[in-house]
Amino acid sequence: MIRLPAYLTGFSSKSDGSAGIRFSTQELSADDFSLLKQNLNEYGWLVFRPNEYKEEDVPTEDVEDKEKTPSKRLRAVLFVLWKQTKNGGDFETYYREQVDKIIDHIKSKLD
Repeated sequence: MIRLPAYLTGFSSKSDGSAGIRFSTQELSADDFSLLKQNLNEYGWLVFRPNEYKEEDVPTEDVEDKEKTPSKRLRAVLFVLWKQTKNGGDFETYYREQVDKIIDHIKSKLD
């Protein structure tokens, strides 16, 4: 669990009805920064409350992503891989190439 004092600095609506949310913190310790890095692209709860909060305000159960279809999950994973490998080019081209490879791999197993 990550607990940081933060400022909600902005948000934007997305075409699928979700939202992009931006927070800023004061200077972080190396441990806090490392914890943020470890949790990059993870799915979980975000709890924001101005000033004080009570422990019971923080959900204890795991959050379940009921919105992501398997194809959305694949696209998200390929995006992370594209960013990590820094292949250059745009993501859409990379995505289509990778999906074509997956399709060809599955086709090769068909009778």
